[in-house]
Formats: sequence, structure tokens, C-alpha cells
Amino acid sequence: MLKRQTCPLCHSERRQVLRTQTGVDTYLELAGVPSGEVTREWQRCSDCRHIFNSIQLEESELERLYKRFREEEWRRETPDQYFDRITRLPPEESENHEKAQLIVINLGSQLDAGGKLLDIGCGGGVLIDTLQRTLPQGWSFFGVEPTPSFASLAERRTRAQIKCSMYGSGLFDSAPFSAATCCQVLEHVPDPRGFLAKVRADLDSDAWFYLEVPDESDFETLEVNHDRFMSQHISYFSKHVLSQLLEDQGFKVFQCGIARTVRQRNNLWFIAKAA
Repeated sequence: MLKRQTCPLCHSERRQVLRTQTGVDTYLELAGVPSGEVTREWQRCSDCRHIFNSIQLEESELERLYKRFREEEWRRETPDQYFDRITRLPPEESENHEKAQLIVINLGSQLDAGGKLLDIGCGGGVLIDTLQRTLPQGWSFFGVEPTPSFASLAERRTRAQIKCSMYGSGLFDSAPFSAATCCQVLEHVPDPRGFLAKVRADLDSDAWFYLEVPDESDFETLEVNHDRFMSQHISYFSKHVLSQLLEDQGFKVFQCGIARTVRQRNNLWFIAKAA
């Protein structure tokens, strides 16, 4: 575990401390870092205004974390119990239903032609399952998930083609894709700019992209020790910063907003087109 010295977006060393937190960070234990109380700072870059965590896990620690991220011992339920619990939620309680509806409402008839959809960080496949039941016929589904038990779960329960891996462009022979979804992933990524460039490289011209991350308004509404503020999250995004980042990496923002979830979290979402 290291102390982050520069902004993950622009690499500036100029920053202001927004919040200092001291407490037990359970994600460090998953990463193999000795447990106990840890002090971390959430900082805002003085140049690009991006918000980031002062804790920086090393590459080997990140790999260990995401191999164990959804383990049964940690989540207190089997993978199949998780899948059944989430996919059986009524629409008014389902965050995946809300995402699918945002896509359908904003893209409408553009979805009718079908295509190939890649879900980056697909977890157990619950969003893929929802989209399979929501989108018009003619869509085929692919996913990337680094936790072995959940990659296996997603493939078994959705019949999509799933790669158990950290995401990188060119994992699938089926690329380029007609669409991609990436929910609650970018905030975990050490290099968000490079990550989005890889997503763009995997997409066809005029492909659409649904992106969702925690919104910076969490700092105003969530308790200070909420697990969204622990070491697994590297970044917190604002609408302005992420809009600019998407445009820099070859996307044109089509629609965006902030959704307050049934769990009282704030999610910033974008629907963008590959420009």
C-alpha cells in the first residue's frame, strides 16, 4: 500500500484535502494488507478538480482484492443466492431495472437493430440478465469479470460469453462491439483515462456506451465511514470532470444525470456515443 502522490487524471501534485478519515478498512484485508485502523484522505486536484483517495494499492494488491472481491465468505451468501436475490427484486427496488429503463428511454428505436453488447465488470451477470429480458431481440452479450466465482456464475446463469480477467481492449475476437455498459467500475481504476481509451478501442463507430459511477454528492449524504469511501474506490467523479474525460477519449455525451438509489446512494450516469 502506497501514498498517492499525484492526481490519477492529470498527474498534478497540487491538491486540497476534502476529508480525512480514520478507521478499519475491510477492503485492505481482502487485498492482503495487514488490517487495523488506517487514515486516508480524500483530495481534490487543484488543477483538473478531480477527487481521489490518498491510498494507492499496488498492482499485486489490486489483483488479490478483485479475485476475492465477491467471495462467499466475504459476501455471506453463495453466488447463486446473490443472483436469485438481485434478479427477483421487484422493478421499483431494482437498480438494474432502473439502468435498463434509462437505456431504453434514451436510445429508443436505436436499439431495434440489435448487436453485440459488452458489460465491463459484469459481476454475477445480473445487469446482463436484466438487459436480456429488456432489450429487443437480436442482441448478443459478452462480459468481463475478474472474480472467478462470479465470472463463472455470470456465464452459467446468462449463457453470455464471459472472460475472467481484469479489463483490457482486445479480449474478445467479437470486437468491435455495438454497445458497452460499465457500472460501478471506473472509480476502482488506477488510470481512468487509459481505461476509457481501451473501451473506445473496443467499440464500433457510432456504438453507444452506458457508464455509471458514484457521484461526488455522496460526500454530502453518506455517513463518513460508509464503505464507498474505503480503499477499493480510487476516484470520485463530478458531472463536469467525467463529461470532459469522456469527450477527451473519443465519446460524445448524449445524456447524463444523477440517480438516487433505493439504498440512498448517488450514482452519476452517462449515455455516450462513440464519436
